[in-house]
Amino acid sequence: MADGGTDDVTEGRELEPRAPRCRPQLTWTDAAGTHALELGEARTAGSAVHCELVVADKAVSRLHFELDPQTDGLWVRDLGSRNGTYVNGVRIMEARVPAGSVIRVGTTDMTVSFGNPEPIAPGPPADAPVSFGALDGWSASMREVFATLSSLAKSESSIIIEGEPGTGKKALARAIHDASSRAGRPFVVVECAGLPSQSEIAETLEEALGSAEGGTLVLDAPAELPLAVQRELTPPLDAKAFRVIVTTQRDLRRLVNQGAFRENLYFRIAGATVRVPPLRERPGDLVPLLERFLGDQASLATPSLVADLARLPWMGNVRELMLYAEQLRSGDLLRAVATARLDAVDSDDSRRWQGSEGEHGTMEAPTLPTLLGTEPEAADIGRMLPVALEPWFLIGFKEFRERWIDLGEREYLRRLMLRTSRSSGAASREAGLERTYLYRLIKKHGV
Repeated sequence: MADGGTDDVTEGRELEPRAPRCRPQLTWTDAAGTHALELGEARTAGSAVHCELVVADKAVSRLHFELDPQTDGLWVRDLGSRNGTYVNGVRIMEARVPAGSVIRVGTTDMTVSFGNPEPIAPGPPADAPVSFGALDGWSASMREVFATLSSLAKSESSIIIEGEPGTGKKALARAIHDASSRAGRPFVVVECAGLPSQSEIAETLEEALGSAEGGTLVLDAPAELPLAVQRELTPPLDAKAFRVIVTTQRDLRRLVNQGAFRENLYFRIAGATVRVPPLRERPGDLVPLLERFLGDQASLATPSLVADLARLPWMGNVRELMLYAEQLRSGDLLRAVATARLDAVDSDDSRRWQGSEGEHGTMEAPTLPTLLGTEPEAADIGRMLPVALEPWFLIGFKEFRERWIDLGEREYLRRLMLRTSRSSGAASREAGLERTYLYRLIKKHGV
């Protein structure tokens, strides 16, 4: 992919959001005829008849791509399709699409325009709630999540809640149940990832399906279920004896394309999908959440400490922030600083560290690059790692590796963009990355 071609996709070199746009319109011709569609909300597109946008093309995957109209334009995301998604001839994983562009999927070309003068709503309604159940959030993205789930709670629709670890997915599922007509009836959670054998999985699911009758059944991490078990779930879900809510860290649409999740099960649980943004994508929630967790010790959240915390990736999200606040309240400053992985610690906050031999001194918290650069023994690394990372060593190796890569990518990008003053051209040259891919990484990590 040539560097020059990426400008056609991102429509320029700047990395900042643009002014609001009008609603995008698509026109295309496929085996079923000619179509025109105005997009007011995100839609999953593919050749499956249950897709929100069906493309009648044998070369298009069942769940091929997502169209997501935002205030800064139309975003297109490939969902791990077999033949790929192209914008103006460039294969993309995710891209913002300018007017006049052509999206190609399979053998079908879709032309994008922005002819309707009605703008896309810039955010949640003014009266959107700042809490839902046990969760609080003051950012526009969380208020929109709360407003959406509050509305969905009144329906009987199945719901997929997608989000990173620690974002509160199961707490939101509980809030939906409590706000629904099924409140007071059974609320049953099945931890699909924690069932060791297929016989135990079948036994647990059979018991849960019976216990949830008339209430709500929550399937946590259903992608971990064997395909044979997924197939057995279909008849009970068709009976609609309970409401189904799914909580997941993974995009189930991609797993459908990979053959790792059954398509018929996906469409039975995907009545609505709501993504819970990670904490790093909503920095405005950091301070009020921290002050809430600190309670009567909220004065510990000094401006300099808050400035340090705002630079962190918070891979454990709100759960990690809560743990940090608990340690700060208890006076365990060393562990609290380690938990938060500070790049620099202010002398007025948490710069008192105890050395390995018991002496006290003033020093900066070690960063991940510092630890790696000194090449300590494995046992030393274990002692220096943040306590919040301990659960990472108890999960599957693939997920463990993905989390470390995610953490490393974000820190690399943060430093890269600081060095290059957020110039995408300079950053892509220095990193040896094509600009479109760099832009996708920046959006992914919220840098």
